[in-house]
Amino acid sequence: MSSVSVGAAMLASFAFLGTAWTRAWGVLLALVLLGIAVQALSRSRPDLWPLSLLADLVLFVVATAAAGACYRIGLSPEHAGDPAFQVGPGGFNWGGVEWRVMGANIVVGLTFGVIAVFAFIVWAVAFGVSAAAQGFDARSLQGTAGRAEQIQAFLHIMAGPVGIVTVLIAIPLVVGLVFLAAKLALFAITAADTRGFNFGHAWSLTRGALAALIWTSIAIFVVQILAGMVAGFFGGLLAAVFRQGLPGGRLWGAVAGQAVGAALNTPLLSGLQIFVYRTQRGDGGVVQAFD
Repeated sequence: MSSVSVGAAMLASFAFLGTAWTRAWGVLLALVLLGIAVQALSRSRPDLWPLSLLADLVLFVVATAAAGACYRIGLSPEHAGDPAFQVGPGGFNWGGVEWRVMGANIVVGLTFGVIAVFAFIVWAVAFGVSAAAQGFDARSLQGTAGRAEQIQAFLHIMAGPVGIVTVLIAIPLVVGLVFLAAKLALFAITAADTRGFNFGHAWSLTRGALAALIWTSIAIFVVQILAGMVAGFFGGLLAAVFRQGLPGGRLWGAVAGQAVGAALNTPLLSGLQIFVYRTQRGDGGVVQAFD
């Protein structure tokens, strides 16, 4: 198992962006449009939260189909003649690959959820003990106090032992979650390729590739945020000009940012996972995935 360079991983990830949109344009476009609809609904009609929840579930299914299409593109050269790995028109498929990707992502999501709940409980207990020792009155943060008083009270308590405890818990938690995310990054594509959920195998494939997975994911996140900010600014500006209303500008600025982020996120992350997965398996034809 070789070591994956950060530069090669970044180049492969961004090179896959064009390939993904060329061969799976239909499902990726559906993901973008649905993301726009969900964002617009949640911001314009927060009272319709049951409908927003249903839309989020549909969005999860479409995102799974989009990731499955990207994995099919990257893995199909090794499964020539196998209809289970063929890429449908516009990338529209739903089969064993997508079911396995969905199952793997649910497992990963539940893992992070359990860790987050446990960390919150630990922090809440530590917060309560430290606050009590500091003589903090919890009523100062309740609704009876004004907004300014609440902020002042919170800053006061965080400036003491409670703030130190929070930092001591938050830093290892963030580092641990980043490490775990990198170690589980190949779980979904491994499940898609091997037709099974081999946790240990997916974990072992990241050996020698952690730096590439972490730094390339950070680069993707930064590019996505910056592109979303630029799109959001111009989207909000145009909406404010033509609609002559600031609320509309905020709404459509957020929608434009969401659209750009959705267009980039799945192809870039999938390209990274495909490259690292095939490289770590010792696949000499890894470049074929990006042709």
